[in-house]
Amino acid sequence: RFAILNHFLDGFRGTVFRQTQFAEFEHAIHKADQEGQVLTSEFLNDLYADLNEKYYGLTKEDNPQIQYEWARIPHFYYDYYVFQYSTGFSAASALADKIVNGTQEDKEKYLNYLKAGNSDYPLNVIKKAGVDMEKEDYLNAAFAVFERRLDEFEALVEKLGLA
Repeated sequence: RFAILNHFLDGFRGTVFRQTQFAEFEHAIHKADQEGQVLTSEFLNDLYADLNEKYYGLTKEDNPQIQYEWARIPHFYYDYYVFQYSTGFSAASALADKIVNGTQEDKEKYLNYLKAGNSDYPLNVIKKAGVDMEKEDYLNAAFAVFERRLDEFEALVEKLGLA
């Protein structure tokens, strides 16, 4: 159970938080470019280091090499898409919670979602499962799942004497 919880929590952190950080970096780059900012390595290094501090609390002084990390991340050399990782993981977390802990109606909605296949736009299809990605409820549900799993993990750490 410990390994499964740790895997989920690490996946959530790496997908929801980190990919959101990446998306914010990309968005800021595109915005700066549109405003005529020259995208020098110094500008990109500082921007990335500032976001790293915002997300993780570590400054350039704590980890001087972090400012260069952006240059080795392949996502940034392709179209703007990394936000989809965090939105997709969040939607999946909310949906899985409905399936496991929800009502029989939630399970039926999920089956209807599967039956829908590629019959409509993805946002419309996932709504059939009860996840409306145009509203923030699915994000709140995903973070509630994260919080419950984290509480369970911390209790297990305590029980196993690993703290």
